[in-house]
Amino acid sequence: MDDHCYGHNPNHNFRVCSTWGNYHFKTFDGDFYYFPGTCNYVFASQCLSSYEEFNIQMRRSIVNGFPRISHIVLKVDGTVIEVQNSIISADDNLVTLPYAHSGIVIEKVSNYTRITAKIGLTLIWNGGDALTLELGQQFVNTTCGLCGDFNGIRDNEFYSNGYHLTPIQYGNLQKLNDPKEQCNDVPSSEQNKNCSTFESMCERALTDPGFSNCYDILDIAPFIKSCMLDVCLCKDLEDPSSCMCNTLSEFSRQCAHVGGKPSNWRRKEMCEKTCQFNMTYEECGIPCADTCSNPDRSRMCEDHCIDGCFCAPNTVLDDISNTGCIPKEQCPCTYNGLSYAPGESYSTKCSKCNCNGGQWSCTDLSCPGICSVEGGSHINTFDEKQYTFHGNCHYVLAKDCENTFFTVLGELQQCGITESETCLKSVSLTDHRSQTIITINPNGRVSVNGIFTELPLTFVNFTIFMPSTFHVIIHTSFGLQLQVQLVPIMQLYIRLDSVFKSRVCGLCGNFNNVLNDEFKIVSGLVEGTSAAFANTWKTKASCPDRRDIHENPCSLSVVNEKYAKYWCGLLLDDNSTFAQCHSHVNPIQYFEQCKYDSCNCEKSEDCMCAALSSYVQACATKGIIISNWRMNVCFKYLTCPKTLIYSHSMTSCHRTCKSLGAPDKTCEIDFEPVDGCGCANGTYMEETGKCVPPSRCPCYYRGLTVPAGEVIHDEDAMCTCNQGKLECIGKELKFQACPAPMVYFDCNNASADSVGTECQKSCQTLDMECYATGCVSGCVCPNGLVSDGSGGCIPINQCPCTHNGIQYHSGDIVQVDCNSCECKNRLWTCTDQQCHGTCMIYGDGNYVTFDGKRYNFNGDCEYIVAQDYCGNNTLDGTFRVVTENIPCGTTGTTCSKSIKIFLGNLEIKLSGGKYEVVKFGSGKHIPYEVRYLGIYLVIEAKNGLVLIWDKKTSLTIKLSHSFQSSICGLCGNYDGNVHNDFTTRNQLVVVNMEEFGNSWKVSPVCPNAKKNEDPCSVNLHRDAWAQKQCSILKDKPFLACNSQINPTPYYEACVRDACACDTGGDCECLCTAIAAYSLACSMVGVCISWRNPALCPLFCDYYNPDDECEWHYAPCGIPCVKTCRNPGGACSKIIPKLEGCYPDCPDDKPFLDEDKMQCVKLDHCPCYVNGNHYEPGHIVPSTHNCESCKCINSKVQCTYDKSGTFILHNVLSYIILSFNASVFMMAKPSMKVILSTIQRMGLEGASKQYAA
Repeated sequence: MDDHCYGHNPNHNFRVCSTWGNYHFKTFDGDFYYFPGTCNYVFASQCLSSYEEFNIQMRRSIVNGFPRISHIVLKVDGTVIEVQNSIISADDNLVTLPYAHSGIVIEKVSNYTRITAKIGLTLIWNGGDALTLELGQQFVNTTCGLCGDFNGIRDNEFYSNGYHLTPIQYGNLQKLNDPKEQCNDVPSSEQNKNCSTFESMCERALTDPGFSNCYDILDIAPFIKSCMLDVCLCKDLEDPSSCMCNTLSEFSRQCAHVGGKPSNWRRKEMCEKTCQFNMTYEECGIPCADTCSNPDRSRMCEDHCIDGCFCAPNTVLDDISNTGCIPKEQCPCTYNGLSYAPGESYSTKCSKCNCNGGQWSCTDLSCPGICSVEGGSHINTFDEKQYTFHGNCHYVLAKDCENTFFTVLGELQQCGITESETCLKSVSLTDHRSQTIITINPNGRVSVNGIFTELPLTFVNFTIFMPSTFHVIIHTSFGLQLQVQLVPIMQLYIRLDSVFKSRVCGLCGNFNNVLNDEFKIVSGLVEGTSAAFANTWKTKASCPDRRDIHENPCSLSVVNEKYAKYWCGLLLDDNSTFAQCHSHVNPIQYFEQCKYDSCNCEKSEDCMCAALSSYVQACATKGIIISNWRMNVCFKYLTCPKTLIYSHSMTSCHRTCKSLGAPDKTCEIDFEPVDGCGCANGTYMEETGKCVPPSRCPCYYRGLTVPAGEVIHDEDAMCTCNQGKLECIGKELKFQACPAPMVYFDCNNASADSVGTECQKSCQTLDMECYATGCVSGCVCPNGLVSDGSGGCIPINQCPCTHNGIQYHSGDIVQVDCNSCECKNRLWTCTDQQCHGTCMIYGDGNYVTFDGKRYNFNGDCEYIVAQDYCGNNTLDGTFRVVTENIPCGTTGTTCSKSIKIFLGNLEIKLSGGKYEVVKFGSGKHIPYEVRYLGIYLVIEAKNGLVLIWDKKTSLTIKLSHSFQSSICGLCGNYDGNVHNDFTTRNQLVVVNMEEFGNSWKVSPVCPNAKKNEDPCSVNLHRDAWAQKQCSILKDKPFLACNSQINPTPYYEACVRDACACDTGGDCECLCTAIAAYSLACSMVGVCISWRNPALCPLFCDYYNPDDECEWHYAPCGIPCVKTCRNPGGACSKIIPKLEGCYPDCPDDKPFLDEDKMQCVKLDHCPCYVNGNHYEPGHIVPSTHNCESCKCINSKVQCTYDKSGTFILHNVLSYIILSFNASVFMMAKPSMKVILSTIQRMGLEGASKQYAA
């Protein structure tokens, strides 16, 4: 067993109360007594506090002649847990283990049932005679009951009003009868028993070699008395040694509580225990068992050892197939709820995975990228970045920016009353090599180089066909396929071969698997919002720039919102036909998109059905065909024109009249199945769109259609005559006067190959090619000038740079993360420093990974957020960050409030606004610094790890680029590829956030988190309030930041959190959500002063001394504050400017004492050593012999000293309580115990000194 597994086992017996065996009790303060009561008693209660956070009651019964704990009732903050003869219920509902709810976790640990409440309470029952309660330090001097008052003073519980009470009298006072019960008190005669004849027997048992590690640190006298009483009470049994087992077991347990490690004292004739499977019994085993699902669990174990059944060394517990203990190499793997044995594999369209020792080893296969334009405004890029943009122009969707093979344009136009109602109006594909332009209109008509054509059509590099009346497909020979959906609204899906990775640009992104640079524009910078990015890809200078629209359309109509939630909710329903795809495609994005479109569109049903079909399409790309989804929704589209039929999987192969007389190229094309109307088997579609039998099909000869039995000529026309006037495709602009220096260009008086305003260049479109389908008359700039975007013309060399919608002139410099960028000739030139990666966790389980993936995960366990113990490097890492989630409300939502940082050989605990440092294991020491900056606590480690904690629910982690591709956990793997951020502990990439999150829980026995309901749907009365309060993110004073960082995801998280916090802490949840966006703004250099007396105020005046005004609120902090921890005022470029209360310290007191929040002189500054705090002039423990150290001027100064204080300090630290020894001690160790301990440590010289 590794030593580090036991490195975190300090003496905590002073916080433990227990009862066992024949009615024995040990109080928190170390009193042992005997009380043989079988009524209902208060075991422990926080009765000495103004508010009772917990109350524990217990009852014993006689079973087979032995007392057994038969009934336990635990009430914690309104939740009632009841244990009745091993049947467990919570609030009168039977539960199965493991169980977690409202901050209470019930689980089986070895042979024990453990109930943990996150207020700082742990109750452990062995299923029989023993019950142990462990309380946090915050409950000192607030308890009563059989466990005593927890004040560190022995025997004072047994005094009442100046009179001494016997244990029997004291125990009777704790009785609490049920309403219809009248239980008799225990008579005082029960306490007078003489069992001295068994003293030698019990002393021999308690000094067994198995306890050799215990009796020097734990007084055995009270256990000898308890043992004597046990044997005395069952002296008529044939085997009296069996009567000692309960007390011997308790001695072993309490030995572990004081930091000891009892060995196996049980034997065949003495309290032997056996185990199932191939497990072995150990008296001091690690309770955090290594399992197949978490083979490194023991390395993070903070619990002391316990007795029970454990796996042998070099084996782990198979918690997947439940086969007992097996070598790690034999562990199975799991995928989609199924178990795979080592060596087995599974394949998807884009990967092949093999199971190897419980870990998946996956190989990526060549797979196309898919970009979609859905609902007229939702764009999902090749790298799976989703954003919304309401355009009003032609835009470059995808373009081969390296070899200029092709360009895909999309025309987005306003199609309703409001600016947010936009539609996809046309799609154009240009093949630059053959100078071919193919355009598809919403009605399904296709034109090639301006000439409308009938389908199917095949020529050099293209095949165009309609597999159904709902879709048109353009298939190319160079790896590009466009699938245009026509019904119910026009949507586009672009499939691009992987050979084009890192070669494309446009609204569909750059296809390089990196999410964070998806909004990179031609000038070289990454834009912060979708509008700033998309405006750079418009093809016409005359189109106005569009703005980001953050309004929620569902907030405008209660009826529309109700309609959208009901029908779109089918996507999330685990019992719907869509559920079969949930493990392959996460439905949440499509659900939100469906709600938005259903509320935003005038034709709600059409947009809702289009959104549902988008999910069906996404599932089809993963090989999941949802064939019957229209049975209960959108069924009106099942009705087809006469002669056509509806199918969920329509094909075009051999379904047209043309295919009878010529080869059908569509049969050679691979595309995802589509639904819609088409011809049935045995019928064929002719040019009018009707399905006819073969006998009625026309023939096709040299472009002529020859109907059956006769010959006619049908010629396409570009123009239509209406009332004696020719109306042609494309709107002709009339002559108009143009503002100088613009001139009017008239296409009617120009040559046939002339171009007009469609090719007018502006500063934004200088690098854009002209995509002209016909000359358009209008005002243009003279040669040498370009449009300035405001109706004027300027020389090219005066064009500015743009970033996030702001214009910059040559020579201007902006800061982008850790790099500086200078504007030169309308392009940005940036330094090339490697910046830290950032992961954010805030509020109700909101995550933004290092690679930019956003998701929401709620769970009641501890989870690994980030670590570098990953893959094959599970032993040589340097850090782990673990968060524990605490419930925020009745909806099951959680907030990350407790954080643990395992840094080298230390553990840093962040909780309750403070931090604590303890030694953990024997790893290498990693230096670190702790700073208080405003409302934040910042930890900066020398290995490149930075944590910024708001002391509540938000945590920002920054990592040096040296950690790239070596990180795992809830923050993703930091490799730049957002597609694999949901990599589980066993190396499997999944799409379900619950499956991903549950794989990173620390304890395998902690229950899995399940999908929670939308808290605003559960708490409808809070929805309006939440939206109103959170709307500040899209209004003043955040408008300056809206152009830099999209506020929508922060707004949605804010509303969700504000709805979820329904049991108190409403304002805290709201303020945390708003502060998260404020911090994100600060990281990009935008300072936001948003707090006011009515909204999330910070009362900095609290820290001001009387009649002084040193402390003030600073929205973006004060740079380089001189503190006792940082007397030089050193600044970190990595840490952003943080809001909070800051002092303006006077010259005579220039340093801030962050613990006391006071301005002080340097000689009044404390010292900080390994997380410990030492006041000025106080002794600081040395790390060398014969050395004496003191805290002077915030630094530790040491001098030579023969007195050996280091030795004595370490011995006493081993024995005396680690926290604030001036408060109280555990049962004070005797001189014999202290001296024997010193001698065992080989420090005889110190023993003489101490004895003196």
